[in-house]
Amino acid sequence: MNERQLKRFCTLENVAAVDNLFLAARKARRGKSHRPDVEDWWRRRESEILRLREGLLCGTYRPAGYRLFVIHQPKRRTIAAAPFCDRVVHHALCNVLAPVLERRFIPRSFSCQAGKGTTAARECCRQLSNRYRYVLKCDVSKFFPSIDHAILFAKLTEWVVCRDAAGLLEMILGSYRTGAEVPPAFFPDDDLVSALERPRGLPIGNLTSQLWGNFYLDALDHWVTETEQHGAYLRYTDDFLLFGDDKARLWDLCRGVREQLAALRLSLAESKSRVLATREGVPFCGFCFLHGLRPRVLGATKRRFEHRRKRLGESGDVRRLSISVFAWYQFSREANSTGLRRAYSHRPVLAGARSMVERINR
Repeated sequence: MNERQLKRFCTLENVAAVDNLFLAARKARRGKSHRPDVEDWWRRRESEILRLREGLLCGTYRPAGYRLFVIHQPKRRTIAAAPFCDRVVHHALCNVLAPVLERRFIPRSFSCQAGKGTTAARECCRQLSNRYRYVLKCDVSKFFPSIDHAILFAKLTEWVVCRDAAGLLEMILGSYRTGAEVPPAFFPDDDLVSALERPRGLPIGNLTSQLWGNFYLDALDHWVTETEQHGAYLRYTDDFLLFGDDKARLWDLCRGVREQLAALRLSLAESKSRVLATREGVPFCGFCFLHGLRPRVLGATKRRFEHRRKRLGESGDVRRLSISVFAWYQFSREANSTGLRRAYSHRPVLAGARSMVERINR
């Protein structure tokens, strides 16, 4: 489909199609079939989907509230979990909206796309680290809590021409708002009242937030790669790297990045934004990438896993410990970690985890 056909494809009728809602329900249920509320909804899925379709088409659907909880690894975050019915709507909307928005993304924009997860992002970082002498590593300060609703909605409606579908976008966008726990940033022509009154923030936990967050920084990607013609660039959500052999050029780009982010009412995390020599190592997605060498697992990543392994071992939860060890081995085998994995395979882990480790080592 061309651009005009894609815009016409994103309609409320397509979002609320029975086949699309069934597909969305299967995706939302994946990995959560052990939860009683999910299984209760799934047993009544035919009637629930028809009721949901009617509510979407008649305009009576309203998002329910979020369940808020705090996680502390890898850092402290407030997670907003929507009810299962709302998650079905989020998946149904993304099934229709993602093909429209992803056409805009540059090839080196990673996260929440098929075949462009952390593994692909790390491989791209490894190749660029071996090719260039320096890297400008940038991180956006409080990215998801700081996304401006008005700017995001204006961007989305450039690609969603159906008024009813745009109304659904606005409803989901307005169902969450960052509170006073994250102070707003101030930009030119702002005053205290206007900055506090501007709706901002996407809930960490919504599928729509991941897609919209990626789309929100798409203009920055095109500015770097097209306007500035700097192709040695990659981004994973709000963490992005600019490679080069000229440090002065990278610092010039850093000033331009600040201006581009200010137009989106975002700012850089200055303590995490700096120019590094690739020979000293580039920390990215849990690994440290070294020029001409295989990457290593970051020390903080190893400490988090060790803490989790001890906690699950003491609790006696064999199932979760087995899953955690299996995930660790799959993750760490991408790095130069043969000795590290061998050391863990000889530790006194529980029987279920040990058998899974042995299968990986074969």
